[in-house]
Amino acid sequence: MNTTTPLSNNYETQLYECCDNTAAEVQIGTSVLNLLKRTTSKDRLLKRNQYDRVKGARSGWSVHKFGGSSFTDPSCYAFVAQLIDSFPGKNLIVVSALSGVTNLLYTICEKAAVGNFTESVEWATLKSRISESIIARLGESLLASKELQRFHQDLVYLTNILSLMPSASLRDRQSITSVVVGFGEIFSARLLTQIMRIDYRRRAAFMDARDVLVVRPVEESDDPAIEVCWDITRSKLKNWWVNRKNCDVLIVTGFIARNLADDLPVTLKRNGSDFSATIFSVLSKARSVTVWKDVDGMYTADPKKNPDATFIPYQTFEEAEEASLRGAFVLQKDCIEPARLSNIPIFLRNCFNLSCPGTRIGPPVDLSASLSDDNSMFDDCSVGPEACDCDDFLDISPTQQFLSGK
Repeated sequence: MNTTTPLSNNYETQLYECCDNTAAEVQIGTSVLNLLKRTTSKDRLLKRNQYDRVKGARSGWSVHKFGGSSFTDPSCYAFVAQLIDSFPGKNLIVVSALSGVTNLLYTICEKAAVGNFTESVEWATLKSRISESIIARLGESLLASKELQRFHQDLVYLTNILSLMPSASLRDRQSITSVVVGFGEIFSARLLTQIMRIDYRRRAAFMDARDVLVVRPVEESDDPAIEVCWDITRSKLKNWWVNRKNCDVLIVTGFIARNLADDLPVTLKRNGSDFSATIFSVLSKARSVTVWKDVDGMYTADPKKNPDATFIPYQTFEEAEEASLRGAFVLQKDCIEPARLSNIPIFLRNCFNLSCPGTRIGPPVDLSASLSDDNSMFDDCSVGPEACDCDDFLDISPTQQFLSGK
C-alpha cells in the first residue's frame, strides 16, 4: 500500500511557500488597476493580447489559470476579476486557493490526527481568512450572506470528517486529507464566481472539478503519475454542462479531481492547478491556455538568481518539456502533455506585468491559426436554461459516500 506523499514534496505547498517569500516584493499596484478601470470594454476587445488573435478566438473558449501568487490577499481577487472581464469571448478560469490556505489545511489534517484541531491556531486562521475575504470582496450583499452561510456549512462538514482522523487507518487518513485540502480551491473559486456576478454582471458558474474530472494513478514509481480518464470525464462534463450552457465564464477548481478506483477525491500533486488548466483546455477544445504566474515567462536560467538570464519568447512543446526535465520550475512536463497532444498553445504570462506578452509554448503560429472551427464540447449540449445565475450552481457536493461508508 502506498503512503501519502510527504507534505514537503507536495508541489502546491512548495508553491505557496515560495510565493509567501516573494509576496512583499511583488505588489499589485494601483497603477495597474487604474489602467484597467480607464479602459472601456470596447477598447479591451480591440487591444486584446496576441494569444487571443488566433482564428476563431471570439467563438471558442480560452482557458486561464491563476495560481497562489495571484491570490496573496483578498484584494487580489478584485484585480483578477477585472482582468478576467477584459478577456474576449468565453473563458474557463482555473484557480488555486488563497495563498497559504493549502498549507493551513494540511497542518489542520496533521493536528486532527493527534488532537483537538478546532482549538489550533491554524483552524482559527482558516476561519478568519476566508470569512474576512468574503466580507472584503462581497460587502454586505445578500450573496455575501449566502456565501458566509456556505462557508459555515463547510466548516461543519470539515469538523465532522476531520473528527474521524484519530481512529482512521493510514489509507483512510490519506483519503480524508485529499478531501479536506481541496476546500482551499473551492473557497477561492466560489468567491471569484460571486465577484464576477456582482461586480461585472457576468453569467458565471462555479465548477467543483471533482464532479467532472476523473483520474487514476499510474503506479510506476514512489510518486505515481496521474492519468486522466478522458472518456469518463468527457461524459461527466457533458452531463454537468447541460444546465450551464449559456454561461460565458466558468470558474473551476484546480488541483483536485476524483479517483477512478474508489470514487474519492484526490489531488493532482505537484503543479496540480497547471495540470488542471491544460486538461480543461483539451476538454473545452480551447483555442489557448494561459498560465498566469509571477514571472514574465521562460528564461534560459532563473532570472531571480542569474541577472544574465535571457527571456525566451517562444518554445516548442518538446523544448518546454525538455526544459522541465532539466529542472525548470515554471511548467512541468506532465502539465504540457495534454496541450501538446491537442496542439493547444500555452502562454506563460505575468499577472503583475501585463505589458509583457509572455512566452508562447506550442506549434508554429500559422498552425494554431489554421485549427478547425469545430464547436467546443460545451456547445454540443442541446438543452439548457436561458441564464446560468441559479444560486444552486454554487453548491458543492461533499463526499457523502466516504462519510457513510466509515
